Amino acid sequence: MRSTMCLSILMIAAAARADNWPGWRGPTGMGISAETDLPVRWSGKDNIRWKVLVPGAGVSAPVVWGERVFLTASDGRLNDRLHVYCYDRKDGKQLWHAKLFGTAPTDLFAPGGMAVPTPVTDGKHLYVLFGTGDLFSLDFAGKPAWIRSLAQEYGPFRNRWGMGTSPILVGDLLVVQVDHWSQSYLLGIDAATGANRWKTNRDASVNWSTPVPIKVNGQTELIVQGTFRAMGYDAATGSPLWTVKGMGMQCIPSPAVADNVLFASSGENTMAIRLDGKTGDLTRSHIAWTNAKAGAFIGSPVVFQGQVYIAGDRGIGQCLDARTGKLLWKKRLGDHFHASPVAGDDKVYFANSEGIVKVIQAGPEFKSLAENNMGEGIVASPAISDGQIFLRGDKHLFCVERISPSKKR
Repeated sequence: MRSTMCLSILMIAAAARADNWPGWRGPTGMGISAETDLPVRWSGKDNIRWKVLVPGAGVSAPVVWGERVFLTASDGRLNDRLHVYCYDRKDGKQLWHAKLFGTAPTDLFAPGGMAVPTPVTDGKHLYVLFGTGDLFSLDFAGKPAWIRSLAQEYGPFRNRWGMGTSPILVGDLLVVQVDHWSQSYLLGIDAATGANRWKTNRDASVNWSTPVPIKVNGQTELIVQGTFRAMGYDAATGSPLWTVKGMGMQCIPSPAVADNVLFASSGENTMAIRLDGKTGDLTRSHIAWTNAKAGAFIGSPVVFQGQVYIAGDRGIGQCLDARTGKLLWKKRLGDHFHASPVAGDDKVYFANSEGIVKVIQAGPEFKSLAENNMGEGIVASPAISDGQIFLRGDKHLFCVERISPSKKR
């Protein structure tokens, strides 16, 4: 019997507006927006609603809820001065700035400092993780509800490019994946109190991937990939459910799920894994296809309208048939990609580290719609909300919108 699966809508509260972008890769964790009438072309003057200077290092993606836009950064000699910014989406005006302190600065990716993980929100609180090992719950006025130092509790985050995983919400459960050179673990936290509900040790080394929650046969699973395997965990208890081998030793991309299939990229390889509620080692039975010539070291795949879109590190974009893994097109779209592509309104947006955002028509045949130069590099992944695209550049946060003389906000 075919299993029924609901994608990670569990990540957001029931009262969430459809146009919110509440965390890493949006409302479903897949990098997909259901909106229409999204902008295609823009420049320094046209279709830019506003741009604001963002002090400090950081490559965390913007998070949008209602009229608020959140962003994190770090600075100081050790990048242990931590910052959370809240902006008014109407005009980019800074509403508040929370200044925090990091307890255990570690190795880092210089442009990101300690602010690589993207926050997540339920509309009442913002949950923020930094590479210093500090985890914060802030209310919408910027005041801490609770603070934890995972570094002090379980040891500093140890990997050569800092912490990259982002916290996610599954209902009222906050989930954090910590894969590093010390004991790796998956943590399930009560979002209201900050207390552990469960902690599961992982046999994994250095990874930067973010989990994805799904629902299979009425059970909520956490899909986690890293160090040679993808795994499913019971969200209620943290207990392992299944394993599929075939990933790289170190994984940065986050998984994507569509039509009961998990799509997992690592290095130059992408796998499709069937999800049906079975448990155990499913390596021999559940791999639908593998494409060893299509993958990304950093950017996460986006699965949209039957195709898998991948942004390779060396500027090569690829499109695969989601059902078979067959390569549909392969094009050079720029120089280097660190940001993950996002999709919506029959379009796929690829932002590269040179600051060019390529807009591609979704579909099995390649069609370029626009090439937009932001004037500064882009490492953070875009966010889409209420007809606007939010882009974090090296120095500025941009709000892009299809603006007409009669359109007023």
